[in-house]
Amino acid sequence: MGKPQIIKFEQNLCNASVNDNSVLFVRVGDIVTDKKAQVEVPFTHTAYIIKGGSDARIYDSGHYQVFDDRKEVKDWKKGFSVDVIYMPKDTDVVILWGTPQRFQYRDAASNKVVNVGARGQFGVHISNPEQFFRKVVGVRTEFDLEDFKKRFSAEVVNEFADCFLKVVGEKKLTYDLFAAHKKDIALEIGRILSEKFTKTWGISLNEFIIEYVGITEQDSEAVEAFAAEEHRQRKIKEYLAEVERLDDKNWEREKYLRQLELEDKQAYYDVLKIIGHAPASGGVGGGFCPKCGKSCPSGAAFCPNCGGKISADGTVCRDCGRRNEAGAAFCVGCGKKL
Repeated sequence: MGKPQIIKFEQNLCNASVNDNSVLFVRVGDIVTDKKAQVEVPFTHTAYIIKGGSDARIYDSGHYQVFDDRKEVKDWKKGFSVDVIYMPKDTDVVILWGTPQRFQYRDAASNKVVNVGARGQFGVHISNPEQFFRKVVGVRTEFDLEDFKKRFSAEVVNEFADCFLKVVGEKKLTYDLFAAHKKDIALEIGRILSEKFTKTWGISLNEFIIEYVGITEQDSEAVEAFAAEEHRQRKIKEYLAEVERLDDKNWEREKYLRQLELEDKQAYYDVLKIIGHAPASGGVGGGFCPKCGKSCPSGAAFCPNCGGKISADGTVCRDCGRRNEAGAAFCVGCGKKL
């Protein structure tokens, strides 16, 4: 008796090596000529075997009879076909990805909409051979690595933006924390994408990596300017609260305002505009406009800078902070010349 017919990986038409893990499938088709025919599956691969064009099953490494029982042998006719699709258990395919267009994200701190871009790489693993056959193999006789990378990368990128927005939203990250947390973000996105593509493509993602994620320089400047203004407004509120606390302590309030003028002149002028108050110090012989905070000459009825009306309800002494009646020559608080 001769040796039984054996369908092997090496019979593939593309001459792929059993050790080449970048080839995600090879297809071997044969006509059964022996009722004792076998299919050989190497230890490095899983096989999806289709018998007679309809009966399909997944096989692990080993040797298997084409016909499982006597009934199949009895029903066997010459010309019975077998297709074996070999898929590697371990793969060596690295796919580069990048967002072709930036997507929008509302920054958690500034509430500004910024445009985000990202790029990186990932590996793949055949996690569901049956679904992989349906989605990727189909009627294809040979595996085209570049075509696969192009198609699969496009699908992953299409899902990336929604996953990214979900993950950073849950973590409440501002744009300036993206880079510092990109490893954690990538780990969570890789998990989400693996679950999705295992169901739809039969493929999970290995080592999903984000190499770069960031916003445009223009967006960065806009958000930083907004943050600076927010900080400025918070400080002014703090200054105003302190001024209000000292409202019945005229001397201490004026002293506080003079100190503020030395530490933060812009905030000092902003506070004066809000409270409509002339400062304790100022230009020679004059004061400051309560509207714009600029110095005004003595006796001026209107501000030379903004045209605002200057109050005539008195002058504040530059030395003690005491308010004096309009036209007073000397301070009623300390006697200094006004």
